[in-house]
Amino acid sequence: MTKQIFRLGLVGIALLSAFTSCSDEQQFTNVNTDAKRTDVQHISDEMAKVRDYVPLYACVAHRGSTYWAPEETEAAWRWARNMGADYLESDMQVTKDGVVLANHDENLKRTTNVETVFSDDVPTTRKDFYRSFRNADGSQHFSEDDIAAQYDRDVADFRANYTMSYYYAELLMLDAGKWFNDDTPEQGRPSFAAGHNGYYAYETLRKGDNVYENVPTIHYSNGLYVSALQDQINYAMGNKLNRDKDGARVLTYKIKDEYKNMTLEEIYKASKAAVKCDDPSVVGNKASKYMDFVEYSFGDKSGSTAYVADDKDNGNRPGIYPEFKESWLNPKDIEIRVYNILDEWGWNIITKKEAESAPFYVNGHVNVGNTNGKVILQTFSFDALNRAYNVFKGQIPMCYLLWLSDGGSTDLNYDTPAGYASFIKYAQDHGAHIIGPSVEGAPNNYPEMNAPWMAYMIRKSGMINHPYSFDSYAQTAKYMGYYVNYWGENATQFDDLLNVTVEPTAYTTFTTAQTHPVYMDGFFTNHSEMSLRYMIENGFRCSAKLVNPFHAGQLYDNSQAPHTVPDAVDVLKHLGY
Repeated sequence: MTKQIFRLGLVGIALLSAFTSCSDEQQFTNVNTDAKRTDVQHISDEMAKVRDYVPLYACVAHRGSTYWAPEETEAAWRWARNMGADYLESDMQVTKDGVVLANHDENLKRTTNVETVFSDDVPTTRKDFYRSFRNADGSQHFSEDDIAAQYDRDVADFRANYTMSYYYAELLMLDAGKWFNDDTPEQGRPSFAAGHNGYYAYETLRKGDNVYENVPTIHYSNGLYVSALQDQINYAMGNKLNRDKDGARVLTYKIKDEYKNMTLEEIYKASKAAVKCDDPSVVGNKASKYMDFVEYSFGDKSGSTAYVADDKDNGNRPGIYPEFKESWLNPKDIEIRVYNILDEWGWNIITKKEAESAPFYVNGHVNVGNTNGKVILQTFSFDALNRAYNVFKGQIPMCYLLWLSDGGSTDLNYDTPAGYASFIKYAQDHGAHIIGPSVEGAPNNYPEMNAPWMAYMIRKSGMINHPYSFDSYAQTAKYMGYYVNYWGENATQFDDLLNVTVEPTAYTTFTTAQTHPVYMDGFFTNHSEMSLRYMIENGFRCSAKLVNPFHAGQLYDNSQAPHTVPDAVDVLKHLGY
């Protein structure tokens, strides 16, 4: 997740103007007064059922962690899982061969050594990658003329340092950890950096009586990698990467069966898009530059050689919270790809529901990954939200993220109550159950999209509020009550909906019930250790008597959540970093 500026084309502006025109008369004079008077569309009963798949006061580990380990890597997500986070958050992009992976920035420059390994051109080893595909008798599968022509097409389609321009096997040659040590030496660890970058070896291949010299074989780096969506799911399941004796991941590749009799030119021209696994009538589309002919040995829920049980796993089973990035970064079938990958691993609750009674916490362990709340999708993008709705139909929890632009990039006054209500309506109409507003405060200093009146409007809509991103104890305290109310000492006009009475537990720092407004229902955090400790000490976690803000008169029980928070550094050491 990152800051986004809403840039709408004519279609987007038309859509928004269509549903904001009815609110023109609601433009009043004072935002606090206006927020009380402005109509807000309430979530439907059907959507509310999916909303309730999500645990209250969920701790979402933003990119695993941006503070303790290289973000969106095996180290960050294993750490977040063992710390007790409820969700492992990520940002999804797609490689040239269709692998859905995690990368926050629009390119790979900040979080890998892509510029060092590949410079700003098509990898010089790209032809060797094509040569590495062999027939059963050991002969080269693609002809040299075919490879040369495809290389020229690759050059024409190339965008330096963007995931869309590289095969996943090529990205496994990169080091996704050393940058962290360079940027934050106080948190860096030698084990975060690879011992060596990936490389090609040119070896003799013998197949029966056939002998082939100088056959290119790719060798991956032996550090932290740009993670695939399958990797993220497996970390949540208690697994880790399978590595060889040199520390490199074990992940083979071959030509998919449907492409075995095709040349690279034919594959390029075919431009086959993803098809929804349980509904063949839902077909995406993608540009020819995405050469989706490579099958990696990720496996599926039935078995995999790419992962092994994590011997340092402590039994927590978090969910995942992946984000669809800006549409121009990805093929227009990414939503279907994600749908199918979730299905392959038993994580698509549309094709495989969990028991409605499955608890979020069991015997001091996180169990969200074994419930219908195991996946929450998210996006800032109007286009991605629309496309996700066409695929997921609002049947998996979805968060619509908010960001305030100072560039006047739309004609919608979305920092007013009427504008805010318009975004809420748009989100609901396109399958969102959660609003994710930015919050102010160091070090990010994002614009405030979760002021009390804004939190009030989200609550009035019946949607969940998941603000982003928390980096300090003070920030957490502010949005958990210490905003304008000062722990109940100064009443506000929003207390009627936002007030919560919190009972003391064996772990709280107070001994009598406290009543004050709360401005969020969960949160994205870069410091799971700090956020979890705050929630436990202030009675929002490990309690059997929490008021359920979405169901009057009902209590919410998360008393089985882990009641201790391990030391962040000790967890890293325990994991071998």
